[in-house]
Amino acid sequence: MIRSPHCSALILLSAFLQCAVFSHGQSFKTQDGLIYSDFPGQPAPSKDLLSELVRQVRWDTPKAGSLNPEGLRLRFEKVEGQDAHQNRPARYRVFADGAPENRVYNLSVWPVGQKLTAEPQDLYVNGQGLLMTHQPNAGQETSFKAPGDELCLMPQAKTAEPIRYILSSKDDQLSILGTLVPHPLVALDQDCTLELRIAEPDATAVLIVVDGFPPQTKIPLVLESEGQTAHMIMALDSGGHAEVADFPSVLGKAQGILKATAEGPSCLPSAVLPWGAGPQPDQKAQ
Repeated sequence: MIRSPHCSALILLSAFLQCAVFSHGQSFKTQDGLIYSDFPGQPAPSKDLLSELVRQVRWDTPKAGSLNPEGLRLRFEKVEGQDAHQNRPARYRVFADGAPENRVYNLSVWPVGQKLTAEPQDLYVNGQGLLMTHQPNAGQETSFKAPGDELCLMPQAKTAEPIRYILSSKDDQLSILGTLVPHPLVALDQDCTLELRIAEPDATAVLIVVDGFPPQTKIPLVLESEGQTAHMIMALDSGGHAEVADFPSVLGKAQGILKATAEGPSCLPSAVLPWGAGPQPDQKAQ
């Protein structure tokens, strides 16, 4: 949905005025710099949980380091879409662009709410960075696909649920991170995007990720959950990117809907995500 800058400003102003009758959430900053919010009456998140959220954010937007000096990232390419009739998830091939070929690798996976688990299989890369289950032969060296010989992932995930992977060389000299969201929940308005990602089971913690906004600026973010509202300011980096966390639970409610709306100079992306246990309505972007 696309709105004019004037319309966007009026809509957000109206939202602020309407929210005056509701309880307001609070925002805080972790020692590692992650901004997060919660709503009145809820217990403060534990240090371990906040550390977990910081780790997720760093995993999704990593910087170059001693085990990845070039800042390489895993890239996921969909090979086949989901087949709901046969209960078969989508299938992806994986690339580690720029990874050296003269090493043996293994892959570990970190689903939401679970521990990082290593897969037992040895992996290799060809000249295109394609992950393969054996060393590439001469005919596969420059291939972008190798049916039957390439690593294929078939992750099971809910809408907005990320699955995180790490490719590590067996000599412990290189580690490459990647995040795959098989069913992303992304709102697009003009060139601005707002994405909601489940950070804890039942979406009791959510990461809000924005991209495409004016770099090095600050934009307002409005979070609404079951009649309560929180107002936050997101500080964007040089790429127009930022992420914050929210705990959408509301006192006296076992489940509900979180709505997040971010305002740029000429855009107003908005998305909703159910939280809590039990049957949930569909998620959607606006």
